[in-house]
Amino acid sequence: MNREKPPSQSHVLEIPVPGRKDGKRRLEFQSQEDMHNWEKAYRKSKWFIPYFFVGVGVNLILYNIGVDLSRNLGLGFLVGVGVPITTMFLGSELHYRVFYGKKT
Repeated sequence: MNREKPPSQSHVLEIPVPGRKDGKRRLEFQSQEDMHNWEKAYRKSKWFIPYFFVGVGVNLILYNIGVDLSRNLGLGFLVGVGVPITTMFLGSELHYRVFYGKKT
């Protein structure tokens, strides 16, 4: 059973993919909102790793200036894991809103 929708109802997004012959990947969505949400998640996910490493760098700076939380297991864990994860999500969200939010 093939349920193809008329071209007027489908929403198409083409994503550049390096290494493919045509260089693009075509994705079809049922609604404009689904397409927008997927594109937002795709653009934000590119920045997760760099901002995670920024958070690790913040932890390293905190340690070098004398904030040594290794003696307190709970607080050390919260700061050691919380700072990189918070930096990752807040940094990627801010990056998306500054650079891609104006285009939509």
